[in-house]
Amino acid sequence: MGIWRQAAMARDEEIMEEPLHVPVMSAEIVDAMLGGVEGRPLRLVDLTLGLGGHSRALLEAAPEGTEILCFDRDEEALSLARQSLAPLAPQVHAVHACFSDLPRQLEKLSWDRVDGVFGDLGVSSLQLDSVTRGFSFRADAALDMRMDASSGETAADLLAEIDEISLTRVIRELGEEPAARRIARAICAADPRPSTTAELRALVSRVAGGPRHQRRRIDPATLTFQALRISINRELEELESVLALLPEVLAENGRAVFLAYHSLEDRRVKRAFREWMRACVCPRELLVCQCGGVPRASAVVRGAVKPSESEIARNPRARSARMRALRWGGLNGRN
Repeated sequence: MGIWRQAAMARDEEIMEEPLHVPVMSAEIVDAMLGGVEGRPLRLVDLTLGLGGHSRALLEAAPEGTEILCFDRDEEALSLARQSLAPLAPQVHAVHACFSDLPRQLEKLSWDRVDGVFGDLGVSSLQLDSVTRGFSFRADAALDMRMDASSGETAADLLAEIDEISLTRVIRELGEEPAARRIARAICAADPRPSTTAELRALVSRVAGGPRHQRRRIDPATLTFQALRISINRELEELESVLALLPEVLAENGRAVFLAYHSLEDRRVKRAFREWMRACVCPRELLVCQCGGVPRASAVVRGAVKPSESEIARNPRARSARMRALRWGGLNGRN
């Protein structure tokens, strides 16, 4: 198992054990989003408002008059963030929405293009810290796992209806769990099937626990919980939808910055960014470029930027974070 995957799982388990909210890589994100921009008001988007830490940092560093459109699927987080950002209220447009709702929300504000889009991907500290939401196994609770608790099926609903083949696919593809088939078989054979965090954790530990997980130093249920959460909230579909929208919404020289915590997210961001930064789109079998293509975007940072050792020491939850940043157009004058 890769070091990054171990760090990502350790992050989730640390969140479960020690409630804490510290915006990850805040300084690096501000620099990637705002470094070198002109001194004019900007229009920014924060796709993952959470408790508002990143939005606050961006507004405090941005030119006067900058506004930010903030999304969150969690109404509890929205309420808390609105209180926290109250002194900046005229600049903040906080909405209860998911990534794919971006075009409609921009239309409401009459914004045709924006100067920056930021996303802190995955589950928030607030959600994992809430013992009643079913995201973690820190305490027994109903298997909910919905980021938007007002709609959609819960993880318990999914487990009650899904067949073994489909559940195996979910756990294997979204949790990258080697024991996916055995876990799915045990869940589907259970009568009744698990409906609480404690029941699911106990079942998975019984089926897939052992020396391998002890060597990993993670709870055997970690990857299964991750897979169900990603599936219930359609996290990867939402990420892909907003990546597809970036060419339509980013202004010339606009920035896109994403924080990913595991390879499922990061691969999608990396693939999209790489495609836009490619010049030649000719088939690989052609030895000489014939398309005359030019890149549509350039990298703001080289590859994926990791948090500093000092940040990890202050905030262990940052350990698995990877930041990628892109500038749309404006290829004359890269960072």
